[in-house]
Amino acid sequence: MARGQGSSSPTRSFTRLYISALATIALIAFLGQALVQVSLQQQSSDANVINIAGRQRMLSQKISKASLVLFSPVMSTEQDRSAHLAELRTALALWQRSHLGLQRGNTDFGLPGNPSKEVQALFGKIEPNFQSMLTATQQVVTTFERHPDAADAAIAPFVQTILLNEGGFLQGMNAIVTQYQVEAQDRVTRLRWIEVALLTSTLCVLFLEGTFVFRPALKKLNTAIDTLVQAEVQIAYGEKLARKNEELERKNAELDLAFNEALTLTRRSQPQARVISYGHYQVQGVQGNYYNVESVEKNGHEQLVCECAIYKRNTICSHSLAAAALHTSLAPHYGTDTMTHRTPRPAKSVRNHRNML
Repeated sequence: MARGQGSSSPTRSFTRLYISALATIALIAFLGQALVQVSLQQQSSDANVINIAGRQRMLSQKISKASLVLFSPVMSTEQDRSAHLAELRTALALWQRSHLGLQRGNTDFGLPGNPSKEVQALFGKIEPNFQSMLTATQQVVTTFERHPDAADAAIAPFVQTILLNEGGFLQGMNAIVTQYQVEAQDRVTRLRWIEVALLTSTLCVLFLEGTFVFRPALKKLNTAIDTLVQAEVQIAYGEKLARKNEELERKNAELDLAFNEALTLTRRSQPQARVISYGHYQVQGVQGNYYNVESVEKNGHEQLVCECAIYKRNTICSHSLAAAALHTSLAPHYGTDTMTHRTPRPAKSVRNHRNML
């Protein structure tokens, strides 16, 4: 059980490393996508803020122009004066709402508010100009609403106040628009560096994953494949060797069976034998002739050697077997120990012994 746990621990280690690497890449991709989405939203908001801030300059000039037109003696008809008064009233309302929305936010205009400290400082500088123009324009509108036939002298101080503050407000708004553009560009530059850092991190993680995860895994895989191939070769060789062993055992069994059958047959039909002397015998063959079988000492062992061709070829024959049985039975009478020979010791033949006697 411990061995199985030890063998599976590298796999679990590689799995943890692989999952960690994938999780890191996924996290980097998620952060990159989140930053891109935030940046796109921020850029859209920056474009809207810059557009509305730029429109403030146009509205301030429009307010000045409409006030001058109302103050001009050319406006003789009541219809023309009413049209320019409506234009002034609309421009004033939009100008005021945009001014407050740029600083505090306005969902209708898509303004987020919360400007930077630099922008807040610039708005603080033009706030007197804004308030002066706002109050003067409201007085012009109120005067004409209450007294449609008011003389030019009645609105002259207000128009003069508008003209005196319009230049300062315009310069301040130019500075605000420029600051908005600088901040938007800074955010784009910062996002670019963040994306480069994320890309570098992703490449580093991929490199580390290839070095510490995929490369060792490939080595382990190659080693496992080599081990499997060697095991298959050994199994094939073992199967082949087993087949050969089975074949050899089968042949040996067949040889043993044949030898036992021949030995049994020899014991059953043992030929007639006669004693010439102890250690010298004559054994009758199938055709009735006798073969001499003599006891010979070779390498410290006693052997019965027959003169027939079968013995010369196989170093064993039925004659030597019959003589061996006879020689063994006579050994106690001559006071000699049972001999040791290469031929198998046959069973004693009572019939041959009686014939011999």
